[in-house]
Formats: sequence, structure tokens, C-alpha cells
Amino acid sequence: MESLIINLIVWCFIAGVLIRIIPDKVKFVKEAIALITTFILFISGIFLFGKRGYVPGGWFIYDNLSMIAFLGITIFGLLITIYSLSYMKNREFKNKYYTYILWTLSCGTGAVFSNHLILFAVFWGFLGATLYLLVNLGGEDASLPAKKTFIIVGGTDSFLLLGIGILWALTGTFFIDEIHIMLKTGIAFAAFFCLLSASLAKAGAMPFHTWIPEISETAPVSVLAFLPASLDKLLGIYFLARICLNLFNFHYGMWFLLRFIGAFTIVAAVMMALVQHNVKKLLSYHAVSQVGYMVLGIGSGNPIGIIGGLFHMINNAIYKCALFLGIGAVEEKAKTTELKNLGGIGKLMPITFSAFLISSLAISGVPPLNGFFSKWMIYQGLFEGAKSDPNFSWALWIIAAMIGSALTLASFLKVIHSVFLGKKKEYKEEIKEVSFSMVFPPVMLSILCIIIGFGYRGFVSRFLFRIIPGSYNFTILGSSTILILIALLIGLISFAIVSSIKVRIVPNFIGGEEVKEEMDMSGTEFYRTIEEMGFFKKVYELAKNKIFDIYEIGKGIVFYFGKIFRYLHSGVLLTYLSWIMFGLIVLLFIFMKM
Repeated sequence: MESLIINLIVWCFIAGVLIRIIPDKVKFVKEAIALITTFILFISGIFLFGKRGYVPGGWFIYDNLSMIAFLGITIFGLLITIYSLSYMKNREFKNKYYTYILWTLSCGTGAVFSNHLILFAVFWGFLGATLYLLVNLGGEDASLPAKKTFIIVGGTDSFLLLGIGILWALTGTFFIDEIHIMLKTGIAFAAFFCLLSASLAKAGAMPFHTWIPEISETAPVSVLAFLPASLDKLLGIYFLARICLNLFNFHYGMWFLLRFIGAFTIVAAVMMALVQHNVKKLLSYHAVSQVGYMVLGIGSGNPIGIIGGLFHMINNAIYKCALFLGIGAVEEKAKTTELKNLGGIGKLMPITFSAFLISSLAISGVPPLNGFFSKWMIYQGLFEGAKSDPNFSWALWIIAAMIGSALTLASFLKVIHSVFLGKKKEYKEEIKEVSFSMVFPPVMLSILCIIIGFGYRGFVSRFLFRIIPGSYNFTILGSSTILILIALLIGLISFAIVSSIKVRIVPNFIGGEEVKEEMDMSGTEFYRTIEEMGFFKKVYELAKNKIFDIYEIGKGIVFYFGKIFRYLHSGVLLTYLSWIMFGLIVLLFIFMKM
């Protein structure tokens, strides 16, 4: 099995190199190489998924957690490649694109199977480089967002290396399955925070999230669907699970910190999503918000909540990837993702609309789709935590999660109305359904939302519960689900009956004035009152000015100290000699003390 993993890593890398060196005159070969490679990776993911066990102390680890993460990587790699066959057809950078995609898959495979922290850090670091390269494909406007992404992710990668060094100093080993330390000393806490920052930055949790909205308006939509929507979520939360379940033995304070980060990320990001007028930027904030549920579930500190967080990791990758791919299809035809310039596309692109609608309901936690059940497990984990340690904070976490779901649904009502159900706009080109290769991936992902929703019990009990062995009191299916299905059936029957009744059609009125046909209620007006409310207005203004952006904060600190040190470098030789003498005196004092 270890040889197969190595072969997959090497083959993906070599395939990427081949795509770069094959002349452009050779038609379809590069696409074929990318498609065949991702298909082989997908088949290998299915084959490895049924395998268990590994040799302790080996370079690679293939337990249930790594297998699930790897299978997710292979699925999204294949679907993104299929989507890109049409999406990248006439783009100049498609050769670079396929190369970077395959290199990303190679590094992602290596990262989830690495049992040695140095090997893991190598793959993790290369993932940051390929992320930068893929984001930078968006053209001249993408250079600054790509730089910001590289600095945030690369900066936390530096903390990752520091944390690994501290772990080695504490344990004398780099093997993940041999490390399990108590969080008692300051140096152990330092190692934990270093590793935590790397996982949160990769997943896109606050406060390391700002690179995701920044790249959303310039990066190709397939890159957004592949990295911040799916692959980076899988890798970031995978590593967070390793930190919590393998590397450290937590106490109450650290679980509390994770819950706080998760709850804050949910509410703050969904509030930002609510007022966005660009669909891709709105989806990017939801990509951040959904990470909060995963962190909150893991932070519950009990098996049900942790497994719920991992289940939500999988579900979110599925429907968020489908949402980005769906809006990418709309952008391909309408040439815009601004809400004010979209409308009436549902009738023109019914398949894309159906897939987008199902995925929107799934991310909003509407039963019986997959998003509902993973969120319900997280709620159940929080309730279990409240039983074992009753205090007021548990109520806050639960309320934050519920508010997040409600506002998520509200923001997607805005998107669906504006893009698919609103008044038809004038478009430069004829709007029609995109090609099969662009329709197939979001449709398959939306079908997965339904299948996993109805078959969640078998999926969770067979695959996810094995990550944390034990017995669990997990009850959703049964009378409650039957009642949900009956309620949905009654709703559909009621809708059919009401729709069949003839009604009198009269003009529309707003404030006593008749609404003319040419008048249009744009989705950009939805929830504008929230944006203009006193407290929220100030917060939104601060957010737009990037006051809360950790990148801008860090840049300000660097420039501040840069100005100070610039005065010290005056070019006067006497000043430099004075500093040298001062340094020698300090060193002499230190050596005398020793």
C-alpha cells in the first residue's frame, strides 16, 4: 500500500510536468493526460478506502481519517478536471492550469498520508505554492490577491515549521503516531498555537480568512471550487483533527477556544455574506462561515460533535464546490456575477438552476439534505457537552450555530431570486445551458447531497465512527425523519392543490402605487436595512476599510517598525560603529553572566 501511495504522488507530479513540456500544437493530449490521471487517482481512492491498518512508525499513515480525506481529494480532482474541459477550452493559461491542478493533487495526497511531520511540512508548503500559482492565473488583477494569499498561508506555514521543531524538542520524534503530549507547559502551548494557525489559515477560519474573499473576484471559478471551497477545507480540517485527536491531549480551555473561534467565524462571516452584491464574493464568505461549524463541532470535545464536524467537512466540500461550479456556468454565459446585472436565468439554464437550488438548500441545513444532518450532529455534540459541563457558554454556541443557518438561508434566497427567478435582464449573448462537461459535476454533487442526506446513518456509522472508536447514542433517523418527510409531502400536495385553483390577477402595488412592468426589485436591495443599522453600519464600514484584516494589521506593524529602523540606517559610519560597540557590550555582559 505504501508503494501505491508513493506511485500516485510521483505520477501526479510527472503528469503535470508532461503537460507543461508537450507542445501546444498537440491537441487534446494535455486534457487527456489530466483526465486520465485524475481518474486513476479516483479509482485508487476507492480501492484504498476499504483498506485499513499501517505499520506504526512508518513514513505514511493510512487510517480512517486519512482515507476519507484522500477519497474527497480524488473526487473533487476528477470533477474539477471534467468541468475544466469546457471551462478552460479557450484560455491561454490552460496548460499551466492543468499542471498546477495535478501538482496540487500530488501534494494533497502526500499531506493526508504523511506520518512524518517533516514530510508533511514539505507537502503542506508546496500546497501553498500551488495555491499561489493557481490564484495568479486570474490575470494582472490577480497578482495582489495572490500575494496576499501567499503571505497569509506562507506565514502560517512558518509557524507550522516552528511548531514541528518544538514538538521534536519535547518528544524527540517527528512521527505523528508517536506524539501525544499534555498541554501543561508554555512551550507545549506555543507548539499548539503554531500548528493551529496553519490549519485555520488553510481551512479559511477567522482571523486567517481574508485571502478567500480577496481572491474570489479574480481567480478562475474552477480554482475557487477546487481550493477554498473543497480541497483546502479538507486539508485544513484534516490537520485540525490530527492536532486534536493525535498530537495533543486537550484541556477545557483549548476546547473553549476552538468553540469560540468556530462560533465567531459562523456569525461574522455569514453577516458579511448577507450584504454582498457579487455572487462569488458572497459564496466565498459562506466558505469561511461553514468552516466555523467544523471548528465548533471539533471544539465540542465529544465524539458526536467531533464526528459531526468531520461530516460537515465532507458535506460542505460537496455543496460548496457545486455552488461555485454552478455560478461559474452562469458567468460563462452571462459574463458577470454581479447581482444587479443578473436575473431570469432559471428558465434559460434549468439544469444548472436545479443543481444550484439543491446545493443552496443543503448548505442552509434544510432537511432531508446532507447539510442538515451534519449540523444536527454538531448541535447534538454541543448539547452533550452542556450536559457534562453545564454553563451559559454552551447556549451561546448553539444560538450562534442556529443564527448562522438562518442567515445562510436568507442570503441564498437573495441569490436565487436575483440570479435565477428575478426579471430577465438584457445579456450580450444568448443564455442557454452550458456544455455537458460543465453541467455534469454540479449535478453529480447535488445528487450526492440528496444521497448522503437520505443515507447519512449508514455513511456516518460505517466510515466516520471508526475515526473515534466507541459506542455512541446518535439518534436522528426514525420518527423525526419520517415526520419531516411527511411534512414535505404535505407541503408539496398543498402547493399542487393551491396552484390548481384559479385566482384573479391584479396589478402589483407598493405603498399604494402601481408597480409598472419595467420596474424591477433587485436582489441587491435585500437586507440593506441591516447594513444601514447603527451598530452594524459602523462594523460594516470598518470591515470594508479592512480594519479587521490580519494581513493589513500585519502589514501596518511591519511598515511601522520599518520606518523606525530606517532612521537607524542613516548612512553615517559613526552611527553604525556605535551600534556595533553597543552589541559587543551586550554580548560581553551575557557571557559574563554565564
